[in-house]
Amino acid sequence: MVVMKRFPILLSLLLGVFLLAGADGCSSDPNVEGAKLDLRNQDYDRALQNLNTALDKDPANSEALELKGRVLSEKAFATMDQDEHIAMIHEMIVAFEAAKAADPLLEESVTNSMRFAYANEFTRGVQAFNRGKADETEFVVAAKYFNTSGDIFPDSSAAYVNEAYAYLNANQPENALVPFEKAIEAGDIEPDTYRFLAGLYQTSDRPEEGIALLEKASTMYPENIDIQTELLNAYQTTGQTDKALERYKDAVDRDPENKLFRYNYGSLLVSVERYDEAIAQLEAAIALDADYSSAHYNLGAAYINMAVDVNAQISDLDDKLRADRDGLSRAEIQKREDEIDALVEKRKEYFGAAVAPLEKAKVLFEGAGEDAEGVCRALYQSYVQVNEVAKAQSIAECAGYADSNN
Repeated sequence: MVVMKRFPILLSLLLGVFLLAGADGCSSDPNVEGAKLDLRNQDYDRALQNLNTALDKDPANSEALELKGRVLSEKAFATMDQDEHIAMIHEMIVAFEAAKAADPLLEESVTNSMRFAYANEFTRGVQAFNRGKADETEFVVAAKYFNTSGDIFPDSSAAYVNEAYAYLNANQPENALVPFEKAIEAGDIEPDTYRFLAGLYQTSDRPEEGIALLEKASTMYPENIDIQTELLNAYQTTGQTDKALERYKDAVDRDPENKLFRYNYGSLLVSVERYDEAIAQLEAAIALDADYSSAHYNLGAAYINMAVDVNAQISDLDDKLRADRDGLSRAEIQKREDEIDALVEKRKEYFGAAVAPLEKAKVLFEGAGEDAEGVCRALYQSYVQVNEVAKAQSIAECAGYADSNN
C-alpha cells in the first residue's frame, strides 16, 4: 500500500489544568523529603537515588512511588534522546501504577500526572510529524512518540491512529497495521481507519479479515461510497461474486442516482454473463453522466461479449451440421442453415450495437489523455464484423496493429 499524501494529525489532547498533588506536605521518610527538594532543584538523578533508597526500605511506599513517577516524567521530558526518553516514560508508568495499587486514594493525582505526560508526549509526536514534511525520517520518530502516548493512555485511539498515519507516511505500511487495530479496539470509528486497516489486511494476505472489517464498516456507514466500493472490490478479489452482486444490487436500490454503483454493478454483471441486466445498469450510469468513459467502454464490451457467445453457438451448430449432413433431408439441412443465418445476423447486430459506445469511449479516453488502445482494439473488431473496413483501417494504429491491412 503506497501512501501518496500526508495524513492530517488528529489532535485529541487531554489538555487542561493539572494539579500535581504531593509536591508539598511532610513525609515520615527523610529520603522522600530529600527527593522533593531534589525535584524542585531539577536534580533528577539524586531524587531518584533518594526514592530508590526509600523503596528499598518499603517497596509499598505509595508516596515514594507517586513522586518517583513525577520525577521520571520531568526527567524524560528533559531528555532529547528518544530511546532514553521512552525508557523513562515506561518506568514512569510502572511507578504510577504501583502507587495507585499501594494507595487507591492517589488515583486522581496519578491520573492528572499521566494526562500531563500524555499531552506532552503527543505534542512531541505532532512536532516530529510536522518535521516529516521536510525530512521523512521524522515520521518514524513521530510514530514512536505516538506509540508511547498510547502506552500512557491505552484508551486513547488518537495516539494509535496518528502512529499508524506516521508509519504510512514513512512508507512502512506493515508497521501501521497493529496501531490501526489498537485504534479500533480503543473506540475509533472514523471510516478511514476501517478503510486503511482493511487495505493493510488485503496486502498482508489476510483478505477475510479485511472483508469482515469492511462489512462492519459498511453497516456503520451505509452511505459511505468509498467503504461500499472497497467492500465490493474485496468480494470480487476473493471470488465471492454472489455476495458482490447482492451488495451491488442493494447499493443501487438504496442510491439509484449513484453512477459509480450503477457502473460497478453493470460491470460485474458483464463478468458473470448477465448481459441484458448489465446493459441496463451501464446505460443508467451513462444517463447520469454522458461523459462516463469507462461506462461507455464496458457497454461496448457487453455487446461484444454477447456477439462472441452467439459466435460460439454458430460454430457448434455448423460443426453439428457438417457431422449430420449425410443423414439429413434437404428440408432439414435448410432449416439448420436458416437457424445459423439468423444467428449470424444477430452476431452482426450485437457488434453493430457496440460501435456507438466504443466510439464515444475512444473520444473520451483520448480527450482525457488516457491510453485508448484497448478501446480501439474492441472498436476495430466491431468495425470488421459489420463490414466497415475503411473505419477499421483508420484506427488500426490506435489498436496497435502495425499492419493496417490486418
